[in-house]
Amino acid sequence: MISNSLEETKKIAYEFASSLKGGDVVFLEGDLGVGKTTFVQGVLESLGYTEPVRSPTFSIMNLYPIMNHETIKQVIHLDFYRFETPEEIRSLGLEEMMIDTKNVFMIEWPEKGLEKESKMKYNKVIKFISLPNGAREIII
Repeated sequence: MISNSLEETKKIAYEFASSLKGGDVVFLEGDLGVGKTTFVQGVLESLGYTEPVRSPTFSIMNLYPIMNHETIKQVIHLDFYRFETPEEIRSLGLEEMMIDTKNVFMIEWPEKGLEKESKMKYNKVIKFISLPNGAREIII
């Protein structure tokens, strides 16, 4: 799918969100500034979350409660960009958080080593690619 704006990226995210269920782990792959956090904003809006959604670049992990969804009670948005070692990822305690199958994980920069070093495995991957005209290709 091609997105030419933030609004179009959010629209694609809305459509994707209908496929989410508790326990999903979504890897978001793409360069800086390609729309990963905008996509998460769209997912959260579609799930009824109304507060501001911020990039987890500096906080590493943002937790968003979801009130009126049958299988999702929380979206956990993570950014592994700053991590240097798998131990840093393990120190977050994500594997323990996965015990609650009503959590959904959306992880930016998963290529920092999570899938090789953790029991936590993705079941959905979304790739974001910058196009020369400023548009984005989003591959789900």
